[in-house]
This record gives sequence, structure tokens and C-alpha cells, in this order.
Amino acid sequence: MAKVIFYKRYLYIVDRLKSVPSNFQDLHKLVMTKLENEDLSANFEFSARTFDRDKKDILDLFGILIQYNRKDKVYYIDEDVEDPSVSRMIEAFSIHQALKEGNKIAPSIHLENRKSSGTALINGILYAIQNNFQIAFTHTKFWNMEITQRTVKPIAIKESQHRWYLIAQDNKNGSIKNFGFDRIADLKISADKFKPIVFDMDKKYQHAFGIETYEPVQRIVLSFTWQQGNYTKSFPLHSSQKVLQDTEEELLIELYMHPTNDFIMELLKYGDQVEVYEPSTLRKAVKIRIEEMIKIYK
Repeated sequence: MAKVIFYKRYLYIVDRLKSVPSNFQDLHKLVMTKLENEDLSANFEFSARTFDRDKKDILDLFGILIQYNRKDKVYYIDEDVEDPSVSRMIEAFSIHQALKEGNKIAPSIHLENRKSSGTALINGILYAIQNNFQIAFTHTKFWNMEITQRTVKPIAIKESQHRWYLIAQDNKNGSIKNFGFDRIADLKISADKFKPIVFDMDKKYQHAFGIETYEPVQRIVLSFTWQQGNYTKSFPLHSSQKVLQDTEEELLIELYMHPTNDFIMELLKYGDQVEVYEPSTLRKAVKIRIEEMIKIYK
């Protein structure tokens, strides 16, 4: 229960300061009111010293810096410098906490009855990353079922297409690789520590769709029907998405991405609602996949 109070308090503080700069008195009133409404305030005091600890924990957990405006005497969060992934983490945690409320919300939230395996590894791997411990595990390649023993230096955890991946430096050859959580077994956290590895995750995956980056970055132009285009505008395919033309007939967008297999599979999902204009190599690759599909159904 104590951990629930901590995390909920962090979320209340972040939600407040992202929208309304506030002094400590206002934050105190908000936090205590929220906790009282949830019957979590008993034997708990939210003091200035507690808030100082919370600021440090929020920075360590979410990478969010709470700043102080001496002129107006208020605390605030600069949203312009916030990592978009932080918002995703906070969103995910908020949903997770809501689901832990119990049966009273069950009729209100309906989730898909499926999830990627391996999510139980998150806490252990995150602990190893934060403390620079090497980890060992058994890894299975799904495409050929090859099983290998790996010892790696963990760098980060990445989400992609509802799956979780470990980004790590392989001790075997020193290369940076990704390992799907659903392909990891017998995870062991070693007592062997390593020096932090300098690796720019944002730069590495800036143009990626999914987890793979083996294809060169290319300019991609797609034409969507106007109906599907409305969805694509509200939920962009990629952060580089730019609208070139938006009419009653079509939505023309431009992307700068690695045209990997993951992206081709995403395009096939849209069927006749999308057409690849550029590059010609991607257009040809999609066409070949479609022709192979037709052969299956003949």
C-alpha cells in the first residue's frame, strides 16, 4: 500500500504542475484531498521535506524536472523539454493503477484478452539497467528456433508494436542488439557490474518503425483514401509524418523512415486504403507481398 501512495502522489504532482504552476500550499491541498478521497491519507503527512524527496524521485523515475520560479514562487514543469516517451510511461502507469482499483472499475474498462509474454521480466531488467549489472539469459530466435546462451550489458527497454525489447551490448562481440522479452528465458542478474554504455537511443531509433533499422532511411510518400486518412491524421504512423495534400479524395503524406519488414507489414494492414507512391523499391516490395498473398488464396 505504501508504494501505491508514493506513485499516486507522484502522478498527482506531475499532472498538476504540467498544467498549472503551483506553490507548495496548493500542491499540499491537492495531494491530501486526492488521497483522502481514496482512503489513503491515514497516518500520512505531505510535508515540504516529503515534497523535496518526491521531486528527486520523479526525476529519477520519469526524467521529469520540477523547477521553481522564484519570481512567482511557484513550481512548474516545462513541457517543451519533456521526452514524449515520458508521457507514455505516465499514461501506462495511470492505467495500471486504475486497473488495480478492483472490481468497481471492471464494468467500465474492457481490455483485449491478449498480451505479449515476457512482461514479468520488466522489473528485473530495469533493476539491472539502473544499477549497471550484467544479465544472462537463454534466447530463442523464432524464425529458426535457434537457442543460445547470452550474457549482456543492458542499456534500455524499448516498446514496439505492443511488444517489449531489451537493448543491450552483447558480451560475445560487443555489438548493440535487441532481444524480445518473449524470447528470453532463465533470466539471471549477475553481480558483475559494468561502466555505463554511451548509446543514443533517440538517434538510433529516430527513423524506425518498430525495432529494426537495417534498411537505409528513405523518403516515403503514401496515399490514403480520405476515410483512412482521417485516422492516419489523428494517429500518425511516425513522428516524421508530414501532410503533403489533404483533399476529399485522398490524404498524401511524407515520412522519413527505414522501410523494414515491420513497416511493410503495417502497410499491408491497410489493404486497398493505401498506395505507396515512393520509393519505387518499397512499392515493388509491397506489390510482391500482395502477389504472394493472391497465390495463397487462388
